[in-house]
Amino acid sequence: MPVETTPFDAVDFLRDDEDTAGYLAEMLDADSLVLIERAVRDVERAKGLPDDPALDLAARLYRAAHAVGLRLTTAPRAA
Repeated sequence: MPVETTPFDAVDFLRDDEDTAGYLAEMLDADSLVLIERAVRDVERAKGLPDDPALDLAARLYRAAHAVGLRLTTAPRAA
């Protein structure tokens, strides 16, 4: 008997800015460019931000972070 699966969309779980900011922060902490790009795309969809092909990932990350009340900062990487 085949296993039944259902599609998963993180946006379904991003109910408010606090959830969305926490999700984005966790994906940034994961230190994976693939996860960061996916999270930025999810935040853009959750916040209804327009798709702008002229923006690079850095600009999109900045825009997504500001949309949920985050400020991007730097910190030393854990050893």
